[in-house]
Amino acid sequence: MGDTSLLEARLADLADVVARLEGRITVLERAAQPPARRSAAQAALDRSAAPVRPATGGFDAGQATRAMSLGGRTLLVLAGAFVLRAVTDSGKIPAWMGVGLGFLYAGAWMIMADRAGKAGQLLSAGFHAVSVVIIGFPLLIEATNRFHLFSPGGAALVLAALTAAALLLATRRGLPSLAWVVSLGGTATAVWLMTTSRMLVPGSLYLVALGTAAVWIGYVRDWTILRWPIAMVADVMVLVVAIKAGDRLTNEGPAAALLVQSVMVAVFLGSFATRTLYMGRKVVPFEMFQTAAVIGVGIGGAVWVAVRSGMGQAGFGIVSVVFGIAAYAVAFAFVERRQKIRENFYFYTSVAIVFVLAGTALLLPEPARSLCWAALAVLLAFLSPRKKSRTLAAHAAVYGVAAAVGSGLLGQSIGSLFFGTAVAWRTSVATTLVLLAVAASAWLTSRVPRTNVVEQFPPVAVDLVLAIGIAGTVVAWLAPVVAGTGPAGNPGALATLRTVALVGMAVAAAWVGRRPFHAEAGWLAYPILGFTGLKMLLEDLKHGRPATLILAFACYGLALILVPRIRARTPPTAVPGEPG
Repeated sequence: MGDTSLLEARLADLADVVARLEGRITVLERAAQPPARRSAAQAALDRSAAPVRPATGGFDAGQATRAMSLGGRTLLVLAGAFVLRAVTDSGKIPAWMGVGLGFLYAGAWMIMADRAGKAGQLLSAGFHAVSVVIIGFPLLIEATNRFHLFSPGGAALVLAALTAAALLLATRRGLPSLAWVVSLGGTATAVWLMTTSRMLVPGSLYLVALGTAAVWIGYVRDWTILRWPIAMVADVMVLVVAIKAGDRLTNEGPAAALLVQSVMVAVFLGSFATRTLYMGRKVVPFEMFQTAAVIGVGIGGAVWVAVRSGMGQAGFGIVSVVFGIAAYAVAFAFVERRQKIRENFYFYTSVAIVFVLAGTALLLPEPARSLCWAALAVLLAFLSPRKKSRTLAAHAAVYGVAAAVGSGLLGQSIGSLFFGTAVAWRTSVATTLVLLAVAASAWLTSRVPRTNVVEQFPPVAVDLVLAIGIAGTVVAWLAPVVAGTGPAGNPGALATLRTVALVGMAVAAAWVGRRPFHAEAGWLAYPILGFTGLKMLLEDLKHGRPATLILAFACYGLALILVPRIRARTPPTAVPGEPG
């Protein structure tokens, strides 16, 4: 028994030693852990050691109490502002002094908001900042509309200063709610001042500046939703400025409207270019949307103002063309070769073609405008296979279609083929040159590889315009000979001539589409036949005679036989640019 008790005592001593060693090892391991891991482990221990509290459904009584107390403090701040208002209304101090003291009072609470944000008291800082907004913006409206202390331009400058100070505080202290309150409050104040003063330009410049600030806040702080509503309001108000330019009720002329549109184009597009080119970032959906809005509202509005007033049209045309050439240079010389961001390349080439079209439309009258677009179509079509650029091919198609529309070739050809009982249109040298240019661009761009269905849409559009242009031109040439002119004209013969021209167009499209590089032309054969049949039901049967109907139906029946056979013999080939 003695030996057994001695052995048990020794085992107990050994267990104590092992326990002490384990404790020391645990202490050493905790000391060797990184601070982040030690804090996480300690937090886990604290959570496990903390007593379990009953669930409260997400309602924090402490935060509610804090919010209520801050709300009470905000009401006391507003009470102080109303004291200044009452003293000013009573006439004890001049209006200018009362307004000045009001702005100083708002500035004091702005400083308090900054200190609270620096101390990490974000809720308190937010309530202070909201107090500043509630005091400052209505005070500015009162000072402008009631006391007449500020002109519309001066009010816009003061509003810009208040907004800038508040947004600077919001970005410094990380208060997105403050940025929202300030931006929306400033927007509402600007619109109110524009409505009451009937002076649109100062408020519009403020909104453009605020929209630009929201864009950069999104870049720096990643508060990306804020820029959408501010930019939309700025777009709408700049559009209103363009529409109201020269209106007697606004007391503003077209020069001021052109200034607003120029500033809008410069600051927004300059910001987007800085981010995508200098900072090397990928273009985002907001930049695409706002660029389209800037081009439509800024450039389009400038065109509207320039045409109505007769001033600045040539200047804006030159600037637009220069911007377009610069955008092309940036896209092909910088983005494509060095940056290699596909979205940015498409963005800048799209901007380029819009600027070039707008600029040439402002600078050149018809038919020089359409001839210029036709020349651009041939030039880009000539370069596209050498550069193997599908973008240049698509732009050549756009310029070619624009030339056909601007010169009247497309519209007059459609009228000659489908409308009226007589053809009064006669082709001119300009429309003939445009038709030749469209044909040349379609032939030159056919060798450019097309890797998907979307890239085949521009060739389809060019082929369709070319087919309509050729058929309409043929009808315009032959109509006086076949159907006669004036009261002696023969509507039945004209209807048959149109049918023969459309049938020939369908057969030619099917035949040209047999070649792999002109496959898109073959897509038009069956739609043309369908329209021809509908046209025969509506026109040929109504105006035709037995002799003309025999020819029309014979030609149409022959086409119904030939087109399917031609299309059936077309060899199945891959999309040009892919291995067969």
